[in-house]
Amino acid sequence: MVRESQLSAWIERVAAHFVAEGIPLIGGRILAYLLVCDPVERTAAELSEELEASSGSISTNVRLLMNLGVVTKTTRRGRQAAEYRLDVQGWSDMVHRRLETLVRTRELTSGGLRLLSGDPQRAHRLRTIDELYGWLATELPDVWERRPAPPR
Repeated sequence: MVRESQLSAWIERVAAHFVAEGIPLIGGRILAYLLVCDPVERTAAELSEELEASSGSISTNVRLLMNLGVVTKTTRRGRQAAEYRLDVQGWSDMVHRRLETLVRTRELTSGGLRLLSGDPQRAHRLRTIDELYGWLATELPDVWERRPAPPR
């Protein structure tokens, strides 16, 4: 019982973390729960019961997580309810897309600097941000290539 209580607290910490990433609290709870539940697949009703959330909230947030590519839905012949599971490769793909977005932001800051080329006073803040994104554009692709292989 202590372990389940600790897992419940951990799920709440994970959920709170992902709020800053733009994922609603219940979406973070679903993510955290699907990371550690056994068996790995859960129906919406099971998620609703385990996480003490309304079926509407579960449905809305599962759709969001599916759109992000981190949760997949499966159906089985003879079983009425769909089952949801965490998509580890989808999670990796989501992180990669976020890194690429950071790298592409440099194109925007560089464009702004070109527009302000004759006005160094106005360009100062933008130049500071452009340099940060320039550094990220240089470093992040190599960091991504050095990522460890997933455990077997």
